[in-house]
Amino acid sequence: MFCSNCGYKNRETAHYCIDCGQPVDRITRMHKKGKRNKVQAIFLSLLLIGAGFSAARLTDEQTVQPMSLEAENTTQSLTQQPEAEAAPPQTESAKEKKDIIQETRHKVFTIESDEVSGTGFLFTDSGILITNAHVVSGNSDLLVRSADGEEESGRVIGISVVDDVALVQVDAYAGNTPIEVESNQTEVGTEVIAFGSPSGFENSASIGYVTGEGRDFEHNFIYKDMYQIDAQLAPGSSGGPLVDAATGKVIAINSIQYTDGISIGFSIPMHTVEDLLTDWLNNPMSQEEIEQILDQPSESEWSRRN
Repeated sequence: MFCSNCGYKNRETAHYCIDCGQPVDRITRMHKKGKRNKVQAIFLSLLLIGAGFSAARLTDEQTVQPMSLEAENTTQSLTQQPEAEAAPPQTESAKEKKDIIQETRHKVFTIESDEVSGTGFLFTDSGILITNAHVVSGNSDLLVRSADGEEESGRVIGISVVDDVALVQVDAYAGNTPIEVESNQTEVGTEVIAFGSPSGFENSASIGYVTGEGRDFEHNFIYKDMYQIDAQLAPGSSGGPLVDAATGKVIAINSIQYTDGISIGFSIPMHTVEDLLTDWLNNPMSQEEIEQILDQPSESEWSRRN
């Protein structure tokens, strides 16, 4: 064993250097301890560099990536931010649509006659419903059923031979709050909810968008400035309300479904029949006028429609 003091080579079992007399074991231990301290210092430096690199990397990632839920919660805890925050807009929108559907469906009714089944919705607090003329044409006595399954009798008090619109009086619904109506035109791209009883599935709601406007055509009635929608309609949807998914207001009356490989729905805008409806309310049609119209061909004798 070489002496670290003088370099003399001693025996392996020597405790002291024969040349200089220094304790060999003590010098060796000090030498080894010095090496350990050096290694530890190097290792600690590597750890600090690694920590610095990780911190720099995390900083870079935070500038381009959103924080995860765990990281966000940790940051809130460290900065002592309030625990409760406003819900994201998507959650708020979903809750609003749910509330609109729940509220509106109790103001939408299934209308049945001997041959036809359709839909109507509460228009006034005196118990007057709006529906399509082709739903009630040929029938003076109607069965009206609520979302709760309760049945009441209804009678036609207004009907047009030009516009596919009719009013039905249900005395049992007097005093109930009607659905609010939107009198202004609705823009293409507006999210909507179509209510009705498609294919017999009563009080259904279908979400979609207004995909077109100004559609004009004639089929037993004159349809002008119709809204085109992609919300699902089917026979039985006729007369149901088309509701703005943001405001809950009725913007149109679901009336016709076009099917030719694809299915397209069309609804009568409320602003196009507002004057007619107001005139019926202020100047009710006579019973004779209504009966003359009701005596015209019923739905089963007309071409296919909702």
